[in-house]
Amino acid sequence: MSGSLSSATQQDDAAPEERVAKRRRGGIGLNVLDRWAGPLLLIAMVIGFTIASPGTFLTSSNLLAVVNNQAITAIVAIGLLFPLAAGVFDISIGGVLTLSVIISAWTFQQTAGAMPVPLAIVITLLVGAAAGLFNALLVVKLKIDPFIVTLGSGSVFIGLSQLVANGQVISHDIPKSFTDLGRGDLFGIPNPIVVVVVLSLIVYYVLEMTPLGRMIYATGFGREQSRLAGVPTNRILMLAFVVSGFCAALAGLVYTSRIGTGQPDVGAQYLLPSYAAAFLGSTMIKPGRFNVPGLLVGLSILAVGINGLQLQGIPFWVVSTFQGAALIVAVVLTKIRKLSVSEDE
Repeated sequence: MSGSLSSATQQDDAAPEERVAKRRRGGIGLNVLDRWAGPLLLIAMVIGFTIASPGTFLTSSNLLAVVNNQAITAIVAIGLLFPLAAGVFDISIGGVLTLSVIISAWTFQQTAGAMPVPLAIVITLLVGAAAGLFNALLVVKLKIDPFIVTLGSGSVFIGLSQLVANGQVISHDIPKSFTDLGRGDLFGIPNPIVVVVVLSLIVYYVLEMTPLGRMIYATGFGREQSRLAGVPTNRILMLAFVVSGFCAALAGLVYTSRIGTGQPDVGAQYLLPSYAAAFLGSTMIKPGRFNVPGLLVGLSILAVGINGLQLQGIPFWVVSTFQGAALIVAVVLTKIRKLSVSEDE
C-alpha cells in the first residue's frame, strides 16, 4: 500500500514537470511556425500560381518584372522601418516621394538639361532629408503626435509638388544619362533591384548589428524607459524621420529615372503597400520586430499574390483590396501575438 502511495506521489510530482516540458516543446513549435509561416506561405503561393498559370508565372522574365516593379515600394518600406522600429508613424512618405519626383525633374527643366546628374541627385536627397527633419522637429520639439504631423505634412509636400510643377507633368530636358540609371542594369540585374539589395544590406546591418539599431528598437519598445536608461530617444526619433524622408526621396529618384517624367500625383500609391509590407514583415522571421528579412518576404508575398491573381484575369480593384487586407491581417496577427505573450506572462 505504501509502495503504491509513493509511486502515485512520484507521478504527481513529475506531472507538473512534464506539463512544463510539453508547453516548452509546444512553444518551440509555435515559435518556429511564427517565424517561418511567411516564407512557407510564399513558397506555397509560388507553387500554386505555377500550377494555375503554367509557362507564364514561373518564368525568368515574369519573376524579374515582378521584383523590378516592387523596387520603389521596397525602398520606401525599408526607410519606414526606422520610424516604425522607433515606435512612430510616418504617413508623409507619399508626399515626400512626390516632391522628390518633381524636384529631380524640375532641376533638369530649369537648367535646360545642363544640371549635372550627381548634383540633381544630391539636391533631391537633401530635400527628402529636410522633409524628414521638418517632421522630426514638430514631433520632438513641439511634442505633436507623429501621426497628425506626418498626415498634415504629407499633404503640404504634395501641395508644394503641385506648385513647383504648376500642376503639370514635367517631361522636358531630362537627360538620357539620368534615365539610364533607372533603366540600366548591372551584370544583367536592373539597377533598381541593385539599389534595393544594397539598401537592404545596409539597413539590416544597422538595425541588427550596431548599438544604434539596439537603441532604435529600445525606443520603440518603451520610449520613457529607454530615456531613463540613457538612450537619447529624441535624437533617435529625429534620425528615424530623416532616414525615412531620405529613402522616400531615393525612391522618387528611382521613379523619375525609370519613367523619365516628373508626375505631381504619384506618391500616394506607394503608401498602402509600403505599410502592408512592413507590418506583414513584422509577423515573421523575427515576430514582434520590424525587420528587413521579414519585410522583403512580406513584400514578396504581396507582389507574388497580385501578379498571380492578375495572370488569372482579376478585376483592377482587387489589387488595393488585397493590399489593404494584408495590412489588416498583419495588424491582427500582431495584436493576437501580443495578447498571447501577455497571457503567458
